[in-house]
Amino acid sequence: MQLCKEKRICKYKEIIIDEFQDTSKLRLDFMREVVKNNDANLTVVGDDFQSIYKFSGCDLNIFLNFQRYFQGAKTFKIENTYRNSQELIKIAGDFVMQNERQIKKDLKSHKHLDKPIKIIKYFNPYNVLLKIIKKIEKGEILILGRNNFDIYNFIPKEKITWLEQGYFKLEKEPYHLRYLTIHKSKGLESDNVILINLVDSEIGLPAKRKTPAITYLIQEKESFLYEEERRLFYVALTRTKNYCYLLVPYFNPSSFIKEIKKKI
Repeated sequence: MQLCKEKRICKYKEIIIDEFQDTSKLRLDFMREVVKNNDANLTVVGDDFQSIYKFSGCDLNIFLNFQRYFQGAKTFKIENTYRNSQELIKIAGDFVMQNERQIKKDLKSHKHLDKPIKIIKYFNPYNVLLKIIKKIEKGEILILGRNNFDIYNFIPKEKITWLEQGYFKLEKEPYHLRYLTIHKSKGLESDNVILINLVDSEIGLPAKRKTPAITYLIQEKESFLYEEERRLFYVALTRTKNYCYLLVPYFNPSSFIKEIKKKI
């Protein structure tokens, strides 16, 4: 709000909220009071497929049950994508919509690309990563992991010179690359994406850490196995404008890979 010349509070007429899938109960209560006190029109934009911040208190149920809080609201679906190819968005969309709680959408793109998702198996993680980097002839490369330290499972620390915002140089190699966690990459895009840490473990993707019992006092249990990790995988796949390379160990691969390879 701002002070008018008469030193009174000006009323908002229109309120627009982006990334609404990341709303918490506290933010919802605040927003409802602002709308009520200003008698304002409210527009929210969000994508339930990209709700990945439950750990910070965000509650997807607020997004899914929006009309319960704002009766008479109109819903419009944005189903066209201009970043991903039709072939990629079909695979990623079908994967995340296995959870019936997710809103059903007919995702469409004017772009087409043959086999945009590539599963690459490895014994030696550093060698296969370097091979893929050399294979990509042009465009930016974004490496994504589940955790901050995942990159060190693929590249020795002494070979990395960190720059700013996740960019780094490889020792004795001409490549400038970028590494981010999937959470940090949300909202970003790159010409090509390499996804690592696709391992079946507590700290892999999906992460299989047990949720502390006390957490359920403030959050509901997931109704679908690894539902937020599934959305996290969707976010990772859809950061690319071209190809997404999934680096997978020969032994103990992620359950997500076992599922998605049937569609590729």
